[in-house]
Amino acid sequence: MTARGSACALLIALVTSRLASGQSPRELRIEAGAVQIRQHGRDLRDGLVLGALFRQSDRRLAMLVSGAFTYAGDSVTAAQGIAAFAWRPTAESGWHTEGGATGAAFGVYELGRGGNVSSYLRERWVLENGSLWAGAAAGHTLRDDKSWHSTDLDIGASVRSGGLEASAALARLRTNDWPLMQASGIFLQAEAAAHDLQDAAVTVHYDHGPLTLDVSHTWRGGEKKTLAAQTALAWSVEYAVSPRYSFALNGGRQLADPVRGTPDVQLISAVIRMVVLPWREDIAAKNAPVATAHVVPGAEGVVLVVRVSAPDSARVEVAGSFSGWQPVPVRRTSDGWESQVTLRPGTHRVAVRINGGPWRSPANLGKVRDEFGGEAGIVVVP
Repeated sequence: MTARGSACALLIALVTSRLASGQSPRELRIEAGAVQIRQHGRDLRDGLVLGALFRQSDRRLAMLVSGAFTYAGDSVTAAQGIAAFAWRPTAESGWHTEGGATGAAFGVYELGRGGNVSSYLRERWVLENGSLWAGAAAGHTLRDDKSWHSTDLDIGASVRSGGLEASAALARLRTNDWPLMQASGIFLQAEAAAHDLQDAAVTVHYDHGPLTLDVSHTWRGGEKKTLAAQTALAWSVEYAVSPRYSFALNGGRQLADPVRGTPDVQLISAVIRMVVLPWREDIAAKNAPVATAHVVPGAEGVVLVVRVSAPDSARVEVAGSFSGWQPVPVRRTSDGWESQVTLRPGTHRVAVRINGGPWRSPANLGKVRDEFGGEAGIVVVP
């Protein structure tokens, strides 16, 4: 909840996408597109959005910095920057600490009507096929020379199977920003110092090859003296036409986010994304060693055979959930490297690393990725 804004914040999300996107440990991209925005109680406006994103990751730390500018006539003019990170104490640790901060300036016709700063912190426990998390956020908005404060507490869980991931979250929000609430159709039943809201959200993410789909539905209700009963459906479709270019369509409703000080909007956008850097990593990827994995019958059960086409001088490592993510023995063969591991029935992950680089899935397996630039292949043993 805390990472999802309303008008400006959602536009930034459309421009920057997820921290875990892409496979390179370092990436710089620029994006541009058109958007139609309808704020609650206002006319539909056409607009433009421009943005840039830089991200970098290793086995323990992932960082993202992005900025965007949105113009939509007298409906929305906004500039926003985001800095976010994810950290884990060891490369195999299930505990992730995530956090970030945003800053924004917004107004009518020109920047200067007001601004917002917000931050969030979340602890996540990553499981074999999902995760659990709890977090908090706080925001301060200055609008028309008046200050407003908001807080947000959220908990959630996700489950994953191959390229499909589903998550559910609950958030409790408190804000004294009554002008934003009233502009979004939320009122107080009786005089009170703050609005209290509760959000429940379900999100489905699907990633297969060049296609990425996201659908989320949010239910908002009022607590204590706050009157609110709202729902919002949002969706996103992205297709990578090449390793460098992709096209995204996004639409739906975004509820007001008091933490980021932005309003209730309906929108639809079309964005073109271009990866500017890295050029060298793209060339290296084309010439990268190829790993494959196969399951064959063995004397003591099912055996996973991982083969890697790499030169004699390469340092090849194979690891997986079956070994507690500790490297297993590999041996040199006539055409590369090979590792054999006996597997129990169940779902397993396996990854290969060359010369200390990022962990990668064998090419012929379904993949799961993490926000630290790594990925693993999925093997299911009946």
